[in-house]
Amino acid sequence: MTTLTLLVGCGLLDASPEPDPVVSLTPPTVHEKTIVSATYHIDKKYMSMTGPYGFDDVVLHDSDEPELLWIVGYETTVVDATEEGELSQEWMCHANLDFDTSVYFEHFPTAPSLSGRVFTLSQGQQDIQFPTGFGVPVTSDLPISLATQVLNLNQPDADRRVRHQVTIRYVRDEDVSGQMVPMYQAAVEGFKALGDARYYGVEHDGHTDSDMLGPGCSVGQAAIAGDVDKDSLGQEFTAHWQVEPGREVNTTNVTRFLNLPYDTTAHYIAVHLHPFAQSLTLRDLTTGESVYEAFTKQSEGRVGLDHIDHYEGAEGIQLYKDHEYELVSVYENTSDETVDSMAVMYLYLRDKRFEKPDLDRPKYVAAAAEEEPSAGM
Repeated sequence: MTTLTLLVGCGLLDASPEPDPVVSLTPPTVHEKTIVSATYHIDKKYMSMTGPYGFDDVVLHDSDEPELLWIVGYETTVVDATEEGELSQEWMCHANLDFDTSVYFEHFPTAPSLSGRVFTLSQGQQDIQFPTGFGVPVTSDLPISLATQVLNLNQPDADRRVRHQVTIRYVRDEDVSGQMVPMYQAAVEGFKALGDARYYGVEHDGHTDSDMLGPGCSVGQAAIAGDVDKDSLGQEFTAHWQVEPGREVNTTNVTRFLNLPYDTTAHYIAVHLHPFAQSLTLRDLTTGESVYEAFTKQSEGRVGLDHIDHYEGAEGIQLYKDHEYELVSVYENTSDETVDSMAVMYLYLRDKRFEKPDLDRPKYVAAAAEEEPSAGM
């Protein structure tokens, strides 16, 4: 599992108010790119992030010269490797779509801080579709990677061969009549403290203002040994933790993960949780109000999630640069065993400083990755 590392982008000064962009009056043609993963053999139980996994390089759109594209949707299903029919999402751990942030900034130098993660889909949500006229800008020559992994929480004697079938939906900027609303993804996640610290990125001095920062991370234990995240101060946390039988409420201050460069609006919110999760809430500590609360529906007759709420809307949800925010996860472990958990909220925020890239300059060559990326969240 890889923590969502926030890379600081360019231009973090306050932005002056801008008029809302003119959304395309005529919806442009939506293109689809479908990728089918390698075959994964499920032959035993696999807990979260321990099942077979693989990577695929993605060329979103073939073109002689680089062009501006807008990703507007993302979908994944698990299919039978032989019959190619769709299977239950109980076999799906996740499908992550990532890009190299350093390469992204080559074409979009005014972009806010980015995690490199465009999408994650997992049990409970298998499809993302942005409001019409909204999208994440990319270029056709941007290196994109797809990581897929399978899961089996219920059948110890399973013998299945499955694949991920992933579809990315996008529009070409040259087909847009009007102006797309640019968005970027900002992710916030829950943590458990593995030491004395309670706030990620905040020095633990015994005098932290809990009224301003909230109650802080609870002490916990990593779900997988060695699954430790260190902040810039060397304090240890984990974003993949154990939940004992019973009810657990965990709170994490996530202001530093949002890293808002200006006041903006969220137009889509997706949520990643594990089975036995009841809800995930983003709260504005400054106002004391809930920004967004997502609830789940557990699978019947097996361990799993059938549904997780999401938000989508052209009107958006307001977020403020100078406010403090916290993420509150609620798990209700009704089993008699310890289970693993995560709590991540993916917010797709309006980029108020977006500038179309200059694609007439010589095409860049992305540096090859020195090591294979992790299959984790």
